[in-house]
Amino acid sequence: MPAAAPSTRKNGAARSSAGRKKARTEPAGESVSIWFRLLSCHAMMLAELRRKLEDRITLARFDLLASLARQDGQTLAGLSRALLVSAGNVTGLVDRAERDGVVERRPEPSDRRVARVWLTRQGRALIRELLPLHARHVHELISGLPAQDRRELRRLLGELRDHLLPNESRQVSSSKTS
Repeated sequence: MPAAAPSTRKNGAARSSAGRKKARTEPAGESVSIWFRLLSCHAMMLAELRRKLEDRITLARFDLLASLARQDGQTLAGLSRALLVSAGNVTGLVDRAERDGVVERRPEPSDRRVARVWLTRQGRALIRELLPLHARHVHELISGLPAQDRRELRRLLGELRDHLLPNESRQVSSSKTS
């Protein structure tokens, strides 16, 4: 059986029309397609946010300060998990933020091996100023979708997140609306 004629995608990769149809009908192919769409949307949004905030702060530092604004006094290990970066990366990020006066390390009184990271007054003022700016930029990126579609996308992504959580975390998350 001859192969279907290839069609060119935006990125220049060729893919047959038969391959496109197969990816949509097979559950694994559809799941991979969803995965790539999530990744590409995430990458495009990050690039735009980076561009919008670059004159004020790096996205990595913004994420650090925002994480501490949500829960101040985290350990380096906790920040590493929250920011989805390696321990080495979070150490360097905290070192630079501490040098610039926006965070400080304080030893854990009950365990001298552990240090907690806290926002300084300067760090709190900076993140209070940047959070609304960040929220406005995110809204601009997503506002092209009709409100009903945004609500449905939020609901579906919440369901996906809840499905991916370990069983013991599902009950806690299902009661939250975030």
